[in-house]
Amino acid sequence: MSETSYRAELDARSFDLTVTDEGLTVDDATHDISVERVGDGYLSLLVDGESVSAAVESVDGNRYRVTINGRMTMVRVKDERAMLLESFGLEDAADAGEAELRAPMPGLVLDVLVEEGDAIEADQGLVVLEAMKMENELSAPAPGTVETIHVAAGDAVDKDALLIELDLDA
Repeated sequence: MSETSYRAELDARSFDLTVTDEGLTVDDATHDISVERVGDGYLSLLVDGESVSAAVESVDGNRYRVTINGRMTMVRVKDERAMLLESFGLEDAADAGEAELRAPMPGLVLDVLVEEGDAIEADQGLVVLEAMKMENELSAPAPGTVETIHVAAGDAVDKDALLIELDLDA
């Protein structure tokens, strides 16, 4: 069974979404859903037996203008990768500017794969962290430059410890 997770944010509310072959779970409520594209940006949905029309327009990378049954709202959607980056302290890392790579869990730094001043590419390995007897390579969210390294191989780190500061390209 395939499963994909998202987080949708609208206004001050946040919803965890899980899409499976069997339906859609919003927070803890599971719904039977069928989706049919009826045009560019237009969807016809059948949600728990109820017909719903929707128009979806991308505003930027993860923000959408969604109109459901005539009611428009702005929705920000984070996929699994974006949620993982957020857990590493790299929320909105695809945006240009400063970003911090933080330890997603307590562990031992096995290797630092970059040096200060290095140009980096998206998904390039930066730090290898051993946690729960597994090696985890923490990667760059976007191209940029390594600004400051706060750890060295052999350092024990706590969850959320600052590992590396990055300057991401526009």
